[in-house]
Amino acid sequence: MYRKIKAQDLRPGMYVVDVGLSWLENPYLYMTEGVLADEEAVGRVLSEGYEEAVIDLRRCLEGSVPDDLAELEPLTDAEHVSRAVSATADSPVSAVAQRVPVAQEMLAAKAIYSESITFVRGFMEGAREGRPVDLKAAEPLVEDIIQSVSRNAGALIGFAKLRAYDLYTYTHSLNVSLLAVAFGKYLGLDTVALRQIGLAGLFHDLGKALIPDFILNCPGRLTPEEFSVMKRHPVLGRDVLPGGGRIPDMVLEGMLQHHEKFNGTGYPAGLKGDAISEAGRIIAVVDVYDALTSKRPYKNAMLPNKALSILYSMAGEEFYPGYVEHFIKCIGIYPVGQIVRLNTGQVGVVSATDPAVPLRPEVIVVRDPLGRPAPPRLIRLADVISVSVTETLEAAHAGIDAARVLQDGAAS
Repeated sequence: MYRKIKAQDLRPGMYVVDVGLSWLENPYLYMTEGVLADEEAVGRVLSEGYEEAVIDLRRCLEGSVPDDLAELEPLTDAEHVSRAVSATADSPVSAVAQRVPVAQEMLAAKAIYSESITFVRGFMEGAREGRPVDLKAAEPLVEDIIQSVSRNAGALIGFAKLRAYDLYTYTHSLNVSLLAVAFGKYLGLDTVALRQIGLAGLFHDLGKALIPDFILNCPGRLTPEEFSVMKRHPVLGRDVLPGGGRIPDMVLEGMLQHHEKFNGTGYPAGLKGDAISEAGRIIAVVDVYDALTSKRPYKNAMLPNKALSILYSMAGEEFYPGYVEHFIKCIGIYPVGQIVRLNTGQVGVVSATDPAVPLRPEVIVVRDPLGRPAPPRLIRLADVISVSVTETLEAAHAGIDAARVLQDGAAS
């Protein structure tokens, strides 16, 4: 169970978590994983200018955690997140639309994703070379994303996380777009707003194309001058787009405000609380989620349930209250495509989620209790109370092609 605390409250024996974000994404968050050995180690964190850290209460040494935190019941990441969001009111619309089965939508999702990656790469490289960016050209792609999400959001979201693409700069922009559309649909945005939030996600990092590579690719901390340049990328992205008042407000707000934080410590404008628009709130959450759950040159992808637990530890400070909780309900604690082990020993792939029972998704079982391949069979955990998820597995270790499992489907 994770808790975000002020750096000044760190104590020897606390276990700090590497949350998987780069220094550029959260420059004041201390992220060197491990136990703080002594007061000297704590002092170094403070002297280096860090302001916060995320600790794992389950791994802190006895006596290092204040009583109010130590008394909390130890929970798994999934249990912690589930309890945290249980009191959150449901959205007026379905969290993940499922008008068609995931197997039926997977081929369309693959085609949409592949075509969109080519487009994103084109406009990012074009911006870097000084060519104009055509916002209108992106509208058909965003419309395809909206239609796919409307048919079965889990297919496109699942494929995005199961893809074989390595170009994070491009996949991240696309993932933020499709996650923003799914989240916006969950929140009840109308069609016009969904188009705009999709465009905002697609172009949110456009300004990074104009940031020098030595800053973007810096392995360590930037100098204050370099970080000042980096913080300009939202504004630079806006300035690259065609002007004349033709850009919808929601697109501009999502681009400009995705690094703003509820407590006012974000950039570029240092907006606080209600000054942050709905587009800014949505893009901020999905931007960090995708960063956590994506493979990067310096880290492996984080499992979704851990990423959601870390997101929740930041809720109400970095993110507008309620938005993280709603996002968790939107995509599910075990998102479509996640490989899970059941208490029966069987292993399978999550094929659908239900916000009413976030710990009990639908699972296509493909391994028997002894780990042997088994004929794909669908189990709806909401209907079989004796069966539950006990563990999430990384695809590389499980040896299961989750995309193929979802595409082929299973017998009930």
